[in-house]
Amino acid sequence: MEMMARTLSKDEIFELPVEERLHLIETLWDSIDTNELPLPESHRRALDDSLSDYARDPEEGSSWAQVRDELFPKR
Repeated sequence: MEMMARTLSKDEIFELPVEERLHLIETLWDSIDTNELPLPESHRRALDDSLSDYARDPEEGSSWAQVRDELFPKR
């Protein structure tokens, strides 16, 4: 059965059950093309700096495994 799309007001959205609001959020999130997300200039500079540092000395720094183990130590 095909559902007809309709516009919901803000109040109607807030009245939806949590499960339906979560589905709406998921649908909206999935509709976003990650290539369209804005990247603040400060983030771009930080990424460029990191890439330059890596190009100068690829052995400097830590591997993901080392960082992961430091952040999430095994108990």
